[in-house]
Amino acid sequence: MAERNSWAVSDSPNGVITTEDARLAVSALIQSGTTSVTSRDGIRAGSGDPGLVAAATPTPDKVVTVQPFQMFMRASRGIGSYVQTLDSVKTLDLLTDNPAHSSDARIDLIIVQQADKFYGDTSNAFAVKQIVGTPSSTPGEPGVPGSPDYFLLATVRIPGGATTITPEMITDRRPNWVVGLGGVVPVKNVEGRNAAAPYDGLTAYRRDRRWLEIHDGAAWRVPSIPVCSSVAEITATITDPVIGQMVFSTTDQLIYKWTGSAWLGAVPTGTTRHEARYEVRPGQEQAFAASTDTRLPFPTSVYTSPDITPSSGNTIFTLNRAGIWNITTNARFRAPGGADAYHFYLAIVDAGNLGIRYGNAQHYLTGGSTGNASVSATNLFTAGTRISALIWTTATTANGRTHLTDAVNINNLTLTWLRP
Repeated sequence: MAERNSWAVSDSPNGVITTEDARLAVSALIQSGTTSVTSRDGIRAGSGDPGLVAAATPTPDKVVTVQPFQMFMRASRGIGSYVQTLDSVKTLDLLTDNPAHSSDARIDLIIVQQADKFYGDTSNAFAVKQIVGTPSSTPGEPGVPGSPDYFLLATVRIPGGATTITPEMITDRRPNWVVGLGGVVPVKNVEGRNAAAPYDGLTAYRRDRRWLEIHDGAAWRVPSIPVCSSVAEITATITDPVIGQMVFSTTDQLIYKWTGSAWLGAVPTGTTRHEARYEVRPGQEQAFAASTDTRLPFPTSVYTSPDITPSSGNTIFTLNRAGIWNITTNARFRAPGGADAYHFYLAIVDAGNLGIRYGNAQHYLTGGSTGNASVSATNLFTAGTRISALIWTTATTANGRTHLTDAVNINNLTLTWLRP
């Protein structure tokens, strides 16, 4: 019929509610199923591990135990959901009456099954039981006699000659969790989430990820700022991001943002450095040829970052992350003696094309005097850009050098990633 009797009408002196009407009324309180008038099949979420089939530990024997549970099962031969309960631990002896074959393995099923006389069964029983498989060199799962309304809780592969049941023989096959209508449904993984018959607003708790996902009628979305270990894991697990979605990566301590086409590192956090500093220390003074563009080396790595790869001589620095960078460099010089003035020039340049200069400074020194030249550049760079500090001086090779004995750590290059 199309219209069903409502809960709870009557026609005195006799009621008019059928068992199917009653099941439908209960179903209205349960998480939705595949249609708007059916509820989801599965075990009601609860404390402990409802419905778990387990072997005896630490000393195995012939039995398995089934943990208490309550579940909902749609009637395959009618409409509405049965409400079924196992209110205490049940023990099933798998081997005493059905010993293992001497050599061949078999696969047993642990099932829950609902019989119903209304549909021609011999009883109305709800049962948790063993279905014994057939021994074979290539065993398969046995058929289930009786009512078609049943679910698997576990399969147990019993090898030939087995005398006890061990945990590794058991494969968990329990159905999904079910919650009340509008509740947050726990799911084991993405497969469990995808099987949740989603509707706009359904919220799932991913037990494998420890985060919530909400279906918006089109796809599963991850709200808030979830945590992943890397960009690769972000890409694999956030399957349908929305523009502006934020995710934290524990590998590089960055918050990534979805641009609509890619995950872009946006905000540095935590202890992973996104800046590096290199210096010329006392005893590392360097001389340069006069009137020649020369890449300035910085022999000492003060602190490094995975965002920057230095060349072997610390003269070229490759930026591994695209975005806006701030780069600063400072050098201290001493001019040769005499009355002449000498020209010192310092620049931040493209290491592959010294003519591309992002910042520069120059300084004139009289004979025997010292002075500093500092340069800072903030620029948008693509990943793979190579940076150098360039020096040019009119001083002779013997005297045109950085000088550190009176100013420790003042000769340096610092590269800092700011944002995308």
